Amino acid sequence: MTKVNGYFHRVLAQTSTQFHINTAIQADLEYFLEQGAVCNTSNPTHIPRAIKADRELWQPVIDKILKENPEATDDEVADLLLQRITSRSLKMFWPLYKQSEGKYGYVAIQGNPFTNEDLPEVLEKAQTYSKLGKNVAVKIQSTKAGAKAIEELTALGVNTICTKGFSVSQGIEMAEAYERGLERTVLKPKCFVVNIAGILDEYLAEVAEAQKIDIAPESISHAGVTMTRVLYRIFKERDYKAYIQGGGSREPYHFTELVGGDLAITISPSQARPLIELNPPVVSRIDAEIPEDMLKKLEELPDFSRAINVEGLTPEEFYAFGPCMKFQKSCEEGYKETLREIKARHVALM
Repeated sequence: MTKVNGYFHRVLAQTSTQFHINTAIQADLEYFLEQGAVCNTSNPTHIPRAIKADRELWQPVIDKILKENPEATDDEVADLLLQRITSRSLKMFWPLYKQSEGKYGYVAIQGNPFTNEDLPEVLEKAQTYSKLGKNVAVKIQSTKAGAKAIEELTALGVNTICTKGFSVSQGIEMAEAYERGLERTVLKPKCFVVNIAGILDEYLAEVAEAQKIDIAPESISHAGVTMTRVLYRIFKERDYKAYIQGGGSREPYHFTELVGGDLAITISPSQARPLIELNPPVVSRIDAEIPEDMLKKLEELPDFSRAINVEGLTPEEFYAFGPCMKFQKSCEEGYKETLREIKARHVALM
């Protein structure tokens, strides 16, 4: 049953902070729509999870695609399946998009992660995906090639999400690309610039352990949200038109510590459910400051300094930045799992 006074409903009403749910599983989408989710994100790791959770729904779809496209490669089948899964989610969020006149109701789509840096391929696929629905938002990587794609797609009127953002410099680069695209068109497509707090924390903890740097987990827990707060302030100061989307949650605080700003935060079901059950007071934390002693400890990690400084990374360095590579590998593994599901159905149908 919908909790009209539930936590995420109250957050939006009192602060304008948006809750975006990160899943492709149908039951989750239905539930979190009721609980206040206003947009839906996903990435290549979510597609195989959806296939497993909703096998009775997606296995017949895979079989149908295989039968109707006998010469298609597994990559082509995976892409057609992705479009079917996304189309279903688009229909679920369409009423919200329509009622809000395009403010809410967006659904993300992210294609083959192995072609992220192939600009012609990215542009072609993005234009194909944009035809799935007015409320689709195509995920583009926050890299040098991705910035070029964002400018071109914005000029074409395509809604986008700049994903794999782990630094202030990436966020600025993508926001500037969006601004350039807007200057070339009278259209006003949406652009979300992702800043992934949770995975940055996770990555820094791994680095600290590997390099035997003595830093408390409590200090590392401030890293990602500090980065997002810095970027948020810059967006406001420079009046960028792109919309920040926090992401990569690993704990509920990756949502609660950013509440209060005019931004979106995408979190997974495992982090959203505890907040719904606890239903805590809405507390604005977007302007909170990290304790000075914790900041100094974090600055012992070079990648933290690179993440929060305006010129911490050059566009040429975005792709190979440690947390970016970590997330890229997880997306590649998720995509491979989807291909294994397709291969299994191909064998079963032979």
